[in-house]
Amino acid sequence: MTDYISMEKIWQDVFCYQVKITCASSCVVATNEFYTSDDSIDDLFNGLNNFIIGKTKEFLWENGEKGDHSTACITLKFIHKDKLGHILIEVYMELDDGGSYSSHNCCFYLNTELGLLEEFCKKLPTLKLELLGIEVVLNENVICGRDHDL
Repeated sequence: MTDYISMEKIWQDVFCYQVKITCASSCVVATNEFYTSDDSIDDLFNGLNNFIIGKTKEFLWENGEKGDHSTACITLKFIHKDKLGHILIEVYMELDDGGSYSSHNCCFYLNTELGLLEEFCKKLPTLKLELLGIEVVLNENVICGRDHDL
């Protein structure tokens, strides 16, 4: 499995912080930075918890607004792929590479499993700590070997 998500806090202020995110599938690796807040991380944590325990069949987390009138937006849509615990995540990411967000973005799927998603979810609140360099990883076993696999 080459699919993973890595979120690392790289800057912080009183009301928000900046996170560097890398999302990877067997076809695509995309990295960007986005601004977020404790409330948005709480929304992701709570929504994922409900998804994991089966209260919802799908969960969509949106950080920012799509389009050219704000900072880069990222969305993660979590979908139960089957009854065996396989999870599909649809990643939408606006890219801050000098073009407009409406034309410079990507959308792709990555795969994980329910247990790995649960471990990722448990670690999300650490992003709210007042420390830089905190990294939360989905499918962490892939990240450890990423220099050799990618």
